[in-house]
Amino acid sequence: MALEISNIMQKQPIYIDEASTIYEGTKKMTDGNKGSLLLGSPKSLKGIITERNIIKAIAEGKPLNTPIVEAATKENLIFIHENDSITKAAVLMSKHNIRHLIVKSKDDVVTGVLSTRDLMRESYTLKELANVKNSDWFGSD
Repeated sequence: MALEISNIMQKQPIYIDEASTIYEGTKKMTDGNKGSLLLGSPKSLKGIITERNIIKAIAEGKPLNTPIVEAATKENLIFIHENDSITKAAVLMSKHNIRHLIVKSKDDVVTGVLSTRDLMRESYTLKELANVKNSDWFGSD
């Protein structure tokens, strides 16, 4: 059985109001140690704002007091479901050249965010486990 997204995703995404500024978004990301914020609320998702969105906005000369909604991705959002495999997540991220996937439950309710960092952390763990000798798994107790 493939490892499911629900096992490795960030289960408590941080939301930000559409009226917030780019500065407030960067502050929230920094304080929460997150690379993305969800725009809107759990019941009314309007988009996602990522570190890349903010860098692009600054490079375009947008001031930090610009409403964050102007820098967010609001259309063609890419979702994955909690019970999907990490392989599917990696394929979606690669295909769409993105670093964050919005995760939904089977009822299509947003439940979290999956980042490439989450996948890398899991990849490292799986590689380490693959190198464990059988005798180490079944040692004496």
